[in-house]
Amino acid sequence: MTKFISTLSKILGISAFYHDSAATITIDGKIIAAVQEERFTRLKHTAKFPVNAIKYCLEESGLSIDELDAVVFYDKPLLKFERLLQTYYSFAPKGLISFLKAIPIWVNEKLFLKKLIFDGLKDVESYNKKRVNLLFSDHHLSHVASTYYASPFDNAAILTIDGVGEWCTASISHGKGKEITVLKEMNFPHSLGLLYS
Repeated sequence: MTKFISTLSKILGISAFYHDSAATITIDGKIIAAVQEERFTRLKHTAKFPVNAIKYCLEESGLSIDELDAVVFYDKPLLKFERLLQTYYSFAPKGLISFLKAIPIWVNEKLFLKKLIFDGLKDVESYNKKRVNLLFSDHHLSHVASTYYASPFDNAAILTIDGVGEWCTASISHGKGKEITVLKEMNFPHSLGLLYS
């Protein structure tokens, strides 16, 4: 059982480097702005760092990067990398072609996500890197928090079903007040989302 309590007030959420890059700004749990990068670039499902989406969200909120309590990325890349390595190892040599395609991307980009995010934020505006509180949330907790905290409910059961995050593929949580408690998770390779896709 995992507990999460939201105490931050000015948060920039970022989704990037996989598909459908986007940004959102919340202040005291209220969504001020949220938009996908493709709305500005006209590149469907773009995975690029959402520079334009972040600029828009900052403008709408009237905040600068230095004024944010946190910048949050929607998953933990090192845990995801661990899953990939364990999966490839378990099915070797069958997955060799897929492994040879995936690993260079991870070695060149995704293992250095912190640097990519800091560099991307420089393209948005100049900021004091020491003031940026960069956080990485569990993938499914990101799904849970984005729906529960934006909902009108103060007490809710929350179900997520996805392909796969780091390890989790589905979860059942309970939201009460500012607290979310993850009650149960289903982990990879078991996945209703992957079966569906």
